[in-house]
Amino acid sequence: MNKEPVEASRIRAPGWRDPRLIVGIILVLLSITGVVALIQAMDAREGYWAASVDIVPGAEVSAEDFHIVQASMSESSDRYWIADDQLPSKFLVSSTIRQGEMLPVQDVSNSDPDGRQQVGVRVSKDMPSAVSTGSRADAWVALASADGRGFEEPTKLISNAEVVGMNDNSSAFAAAETTTVYLMLSEEALPTVLDAQANGAQISLVPTTVGK
Repeated sequence: MNKEPVEASRIRAPGWRDPRLIVGIILVLLSITGVVALIQAMDAREGYWAASVDIVPGAEVSAEDFHIVQASMSESSDRYWIADDQLPSKFLVSSTIRQGEMLPVQDVSNSDPDGRQQVGVRVSKDMPSAVSTGSRADAWVALASADGRGFEEPTKLISNAEVVGMNDNSSAFAAAETTTVYLMLSEEALPTVLDAQANGAQISLVPTTVGK
């Protein structure tokens, strides 16, 4: 007996009113919206003023010495000067700010808050490499002996002085190779340091040890 061929059922493409298609579109849109919201939440950055050059205490600076960077500081955001706030026309900083570092709000001042002054001190060239611009150092002084033969036992003259600059003094005419290190010193410390230097004392700098 011959059987009549059965016509294969055709699969029809779902129409735009098909609930499954509508649900799929909604899920895709929700997924895209969620990803965009997540990226925006992760990129909650803000503009801050950052130093364009190394800046040391005692040097007058302005907005031209800074540029704007984008950063996400979360809880620390109130510690740094935001780009939305205009910087003073001229001001000083109370601590060394390296190129690229953001400007702390508390460091901006019309004068040094501790009344310090920048003083150049001649030291031997073989001082520790850890003594550099922006670091802290103790100054040890060995006074010239009364008989002119050598120096007395060195004593600590200054503690925790901020180093704000250096200048190599070596030349063909120099009697000895020395380095002038610029320190921020209080008014009370100035006479002692200047007197020791004027009387040929030997001054050495060593890195300040935290807690000492």
